[in-house]
Amino acid sequence: MHNPFSIYWNKDWTFQIVHMEGGIYLEAKGLGILIRKPFLPNECLLTAADDLVYEEDKNRKSLFKSWKSTKIF
Repeated sequence: MHNPFSIYWNKDWTFQIVHMEGGIYLEAKGLGILIRKPFLPNECLLTAADDLVYEEDKNRKSLFKSWKSTKIF
C-alpha cells in the first residue's frame, strides 16, 4: 500500500496517515516543516489535508504580516 499522497493544488506538500500514540493522525510534510493533526473517522481525507495546510498557511501569513508591520525608529 502506498501511504504518502499529494493534492494537486498543494504541490509543495506530501501527506500520509500515521498510527501513533493510540490514534490515527494526518501528517503533512513540506516547506521545511512537518505538521500533524488527529484524523477523525467522519472526515474526508482530502478536505482534512487541505484544511491542515490552509491553517498553517494562515498562521505563516499572519506572522509575516505582524513582523512586517513592526517598524524600527
